[in-house]
Amino acid sequence: MEQLHPSTEHRPPEPGEWPTPETAYALAPSVIREIGWTAQTAADKPFGTALGREFWLRKAAVLDRIALADEREGAPGDASEVATEAARRLMDLDTTTVICDPRHYIRQQYARWTHHQ
Repeated sequence: MEQLHPSTEHRPPEPGEWPTPETAYALAPSVIREIGWTAQTAADKPFGTALGREFWLRKAAVLDRIALADEREGAPGDASEVATEAARRLMDLDTTTVICDPRHYIRQQYARWTHHQ
């Protein structure tokens, strides 16, 4: 499985290059399945070891998808804020210099990741 890392990407995307949520998550498993995967991965992690990039990418993506659903339904809550914070966590892990909406970054990285699976 090839891991794409933004350190190999030196230019930020041009406007319009960010994938839409529909494009980014076209190949994504169901939200329920992704929640199960992230919970199981966190539970199986040996004590004292860090969770890897795939975990943070998939966690941020599933939180983004939940926030998008809430936003479509006009549901109140903090899903958008939680999704943004998870996205920032991945951006920090990637040590990216891209300045953008963190949720756009997650969609871009998730689309690239699923494309290379």
